[in-house]
Amino acid sequence: MFTNYVKIAWRNLWRNKEFSLINISGLSFGIGGAVLILLWIQYERSFDQFHEKKDQLFEVWNQANFNGEISSWGYTPKPLGPVLEAELDEVVAYTRYQIPYEMLLKYQTKGINQQTVVIDPDFFTMFDFPLMMGDKEHVFTKPESLVLTQSAVKRLFGDEDPIGKEVVLENQVTLFVTGVLADFPWNTEFQFDAAIPWALYKQMGFEDDFWGNNSVITYIELHPETTLETAAANVKGITRKFSTEKVDLILHPLTIAHLYDHYDNGVLAEGKIKMIKLFFWVAILIILIACINFMNLSTARSEKRAKEIGIRKISGAGRGRLILQFIGESMVMTFIASLLGLLIVSLLIPHFNNLMGTSIYLPFGEPFFWLTYVVFILLIGIIAGSYPALFLSSLVPARVLKGKLSSPKSAFGLRKILVVTQFTFAAVLIAATLVVKFQIDHAQNRNAGYDRDQLIYLMISDQLQEKYEPFRAELLASGAASSITRTMSPISETWSNTWGMSWEGKDPEVTSTVDRFSTDAELVKTIGLTIVEGRDIDIFQYATDSNAVLLNQAAQRLMNFENPIGQLIKDNDKDWKVVGVVEDFVVNSPFHQVKPLVIFGPDLWFNVFHVKLSPANTVAENLASIEQIFEKYSPDFPFDYTFVDQDYANKFQSEQQVSALTLWFSGLAIVISCLGLFGLAAFMAEQRLKEISIRKVLGASSANLVILLTSDFIKLVLVSLIIGIPIAWYAMSSWLKNYNYRIELGLGIFVTVALITLLIALLTVSSQALKAAWSNPINALKGD
Repeated sequence: MFTNYVKIAWRNLWRNKEFSLINISGLSFGIGGAVLILLWIQYERSFDQFHEKKDQLFEVWNQANFNGEISSWGYTPKPLGPVLEAELDEVVAYTRYQIPYEMLLKYQTKGINQQTVVIDPDFFTMFDFPLMMGDKEHVFTKPESLVLTQSAVKRLFGDEDPIGKEVVLENQVTLFVTGVLADFPWNTEFQFDAAIPWALYKQMGFEDDFWGNNSVITYIELHPETTLETAAANVKGITRKFSTEKVDLILHPLTIAHLYDHYDNGVLAEGKIKMIKLFFWVAILIILIACINFMNLSTARSEKRAKEIGIRKISGAGRGRLILQFIGESMVMTFIASLLGLLIVSLLIPHFNNLMGTSIYLPFGEPFFWLTYVVFILLIGIIAGSYPALFLSSLVPARVLKGKLSSPKSAFGLRKILVVTQFTFAAVLIAATLVVKFQIDHAQNRNAGYDRDQLIYLMISDQLQEKYEPFRAELLASGAASSITRTMSPISETWSNTWGMSWEGKDPEVTSTVDRFSTDAELVKTIGLTIVEGRDIDIFQYATDSNAVLLNQAAQRLMNFENPIGQLIKDNDKDWKVVGVVEDFVVNSPFHQVKPLVIFGPDLWFNVFHVKLSPANTVAENLASIEQIFEKYSPDFPFDYTFVDQDYANKFQSEQQVSALTLWFSGLAIVISCLGLFGLAAFMAEQRLKEISIRKVLGASSANLVILLTSDFIKLVLVSLIIGIPIAWYAMSSWLKNYNYRIELGLGIFVTVALITLLIALLTVSSQALKAAWSNPINALKGD
C-alpha cells in the first residue's frame, strides 16, 4: 500500500510540473532558511557548555545602588579571588582573568605580539581546555612559566618542541614554556594566545590590594554539594567585610554568560538571547509561510483532483485512506524539498559564517542531527499536507462527479486567511529590515565629534616610553605626522572610570560615574576636537599642565560649572585644575549618549599614542616613514597600528549582523510568499480563463482584465498591511528602546513598507494576469 501511495504521489507531481516546482521550491527555501537559523541558534547556545564542571562555575559580579538605581558590572578587584577561597567553604577554586592584552614574546631573534592573559593556576582544572603538552597541576608551579596555544607555538617555534624553551616577555623577564594548550574551540568566550601566572604579575609589581580598582574578571568553582542560593547569600557581603566600598557581590553562571551579559536595575536582562529568540520565531514563520503555500496551492487545485477523489470513494476508498494518500504526496514533496534545502544550506553556510563571524557547519556525521532532521521533515510534511488532506478527502462523490465541490466558500475563505497571514509576516520582516538599517545609518551619520580621517594609533612599548620625546620630535620633523598625542586608551574607547571623583558643590549623597581619559599634548589638534572654552593640555608648553584636566560638555553639565576654567576636581586624593572644555565626542557606543569624561594631564598613565598623518604625502609614504622611525626607537617591538576609522566602524558590527540576518530572512520570506502568490494567481487565471475570454470578446481591455484579476489579491495584501504594520511598530519600538541615540518611528517608514509590499505582490500577480489577458479568447471558448 505504501509503495502504491508513493507511485501515485510521484505521478501527480510529474503530471503537474509547474505546481510541483512551485511547491517544492517554496518548501526547500523554507527548510533551508529554517535549518540555517537553527544551526546558528545551536552555535550561540553551545558557548562554554562543554565544561564538565559548568554548573559549578560562576563569574563574580559587583552590584551597587547608585542614586536609587542598581548598577551591575563584571570587573572585580584583584584581591577578591583569594579572599573568597579563604573565607568561604563553598568556594573550592578561583582564577582571576586579566583581559587579553597584546604582549611581545621573543624567542631568540624572533619577536611577535600575542594576546596574553594573566590567570591563576586553577584555571586549568576549572575549565576543560586540553593541554597537548604539560601537566595541568604543574604548568604554573613557578612564576616564570608560560603556556602557549598550538597556533602560538607554530608562529613562535615552527616545528620545534617548545617545552622548556626560553621566551622573553616584553623585553623584561625570561619565561620557560611549561605547557601547550589545544587551540580554543569556536564556542567559548575564552580566546587568547599565551597565558602567564598571577604570581609573575605580582612579582613584576602589578598587583594591588585596592578594592576600588575593578580591573579583572573573577571566576569561582563552587563545591558540588553547595546550593547556589547558599553560596550567593554568603558571597554577597564579602566586599563590605574587607573594604569601605558599598558594593555587594552576585554570582553570574558561566553557562548563561554568552547569552545574558548585563543586568537592568539589578535584574538579569536578556542580551544575545533576545536576538536568538527573535530569529527562532523568524524560522518558525518561514516554515509556516512555506506550509501555507502548500495548503493554498493544494486546495486551489481541488477541482482538478475532485473527480479522481469521487471515483476513489465510489470504488471503496475510505476517508482515512485518502488522507494517508494526500499526506503521502506531501511527504514525497517535503522529502525532495528537504534534500534541496540541505543543498541550499551547504551553499550559504560559507557566506553566512563570513558575514556573522561564526563557525557553523552541517553535522552530517552526527546521528543526532539526522534524527532531529527526520523528525523536523516529518513534522513539516504533516503540517503542510494536513489541511489539503482533510479538505480533499471530505469531498462528496455525488457532488464532485456532477462538477460541484462540497464547500468552495470555506476553502476559498481559508485561502484568503492564509494569504493574509503570509503577507502579514512579510510586512513585519520588511519593516524590521528598514528600521534596523535606518537605525544603523542614523548612528553612522552621527557627528562623532572628532576627525577619524588619516588618524592611527599604536601601543606604546617600554622602549618607546623611555625615548618618547626624541621619538616624537623626529616623527614630527619627518613630515609624516602633523601632530602626535599620548593617551590612556584609544580614542574609540575608555579603559577607566570612577565614582570617587569630587568637586565644589557636589552633593555627597549623589554617586556620579565619570569616564577617564588622558593626554600629554595636542589632543585637540591630533584628534580633531572642538574647544568650547579655555585651551588644550600641553606639557611641553605649560609645565603646570601635569595636573591639568579637560572636561567634555557632559562633564561640565554634571559638575554644574558655569565658569569651568580654573575649577578644581579631586580624584585619587589629588587636585586637578580645569584648563579647557571640549565639545562632546563619541568615545564608546555611537548608539548611546555621551557620558561625562575628564581628560587628565600626564600624571596619569599612557598606553597608546595617536598620530595624525600628514596630508602632504600618501598614506603608504607616511606609514613607511613612521615605521622606520618606530623601529629605530623600539627595535624589538613590531610596528602594529590601527586606523581609527576602521576601529570606529567595528562598533556597528553587532547591529550590522542583525541587519544582515533580518535582510536575509525577510528576503527569503518574501520569495516564498511570492512563489505561493504566483501559483495561486496562475490557478485563478486558469479557472477564470473562459470568463476572461468572454469579457475580452465583449470589449474589455487588457488593463481592465489585469485590474480584475489582481484586485482580489491586492485587497488581501492591504488587509495584511493593516494587521502587520501595528505589529511591526510595536516590535521595533521595543527594539529601539535599547538605544539612547535612536530614530523616531515616523509614518514615512511604514508608508515605505506598504509600498514595497504592494509592489512585490502586484509584480508577482500581474505576470499571470497579463498572461491571461493577452491569451487568445478563441482557444479558451473552443475548450482548447
